[in-house]
Amino acid sequence: MNIRAVFYATVQAVGLYAAGFIIPLLGQVLGLFTPVPLILTSVRYGRKEGLSALGASCVLVLALGGWQAAAILLFSFGLMSIGISEGMHRKMSHERVVLLGGLLPIAVLVAIVVFYFIQVGKSPMAAVEEYLRESITAAAAAYTRMGLKDMAAMVTSVTDDFIYYLTRLIPAITIATTVIQAACCYGVARAIIARKPESASVDGQPPFAAWHAPDVWVWGLIAALTLIVIPNELPRLAGWNLAILFSVVYMAQGAAIVEHYLQKAHLKTFMRGLIITLILAMPSIVFVIALGVVDIWADVRKVRGPVQKA
Repeated sequence: MNIRAVFYATVQAVGLYAAGFIIPLLGQVLGLFTPVPLILTSVRYGRKEGLSALGASCVLVLALGGWQAAAILLFSFGLMSIGISEGMHRKMSHERVVLLGGLLPIAVLVAIVVFYFIQVGKSPMAAVEEYLRESITAAAAAYTRMGLKDMAAMVTSVTDDFIYYLTRLIPAITIATTVIQAACCYGVARAIIARKPESASVDGQPPFAAWHAPDVWVWGLIAALTLIVIPNELPRLAGWNLAILFSVVYMAQGAAIVEHYLQKAHLKTFMRGLIITLILAMPSIVFVIALGVVDIWADVRKVRGPVQKA
């Protein structure tokens, strides 16, 4: 076992994880990339080193921050790193690696939550609604104590209907945010490996600028839009959850198209990343999603192969 690699990965992972608790804003962003050093260690040196670095990180966090912090590290960032690194070991396609890394923590979380609520005999939706109402009340009280009456009034204006629908969209929101995090960690890890490809097995997948979702996935988006227009609450909620998920898929495809043309303009990596981040952070994100959907038929980058005749 490469003890040195395990040591460096442990220090880096714990450092990124701790930054999320210590440094405001920037630290929370850095904390999202905690899986990256664990992924790199596993892919470059082997599964044994990657799992050892994860175990050592959890033990160190347990000693410094308690079992709750260690559990979060293990069941969120740790499982994500295992899923992504395993996908890279198996040379899976980009979308399969990201889905494996993003959905593995979700699957374990769902199993734990279901088991807990079965034991206590309480509805998960009711518990989430109660938590949101308590959080709103606490936030309003805090703003009032600070003299921010306008902010307190805005918070208290949140209606029960908003809480009701937000609670039922949490599944898609949770999956979407976790998958986006997995995609970012995977992209950073691949970019680092690409700088020294001899230090790890190269997966042979096309670059992000040439990526597109499997075209058959468009039927999921069509199903989502169909469910939304059905005049019944249950299908509409299912449709909105699906719409959120497929919006993320085609947002990524649209961002890949933007990356393609920014590369053709010979912009540096930092500038390309900054421009794409700004585009996705503004209302222009809607046009990026639309571009991703249109690309299914337009193939604006000409990255799809010719249609094979039977």
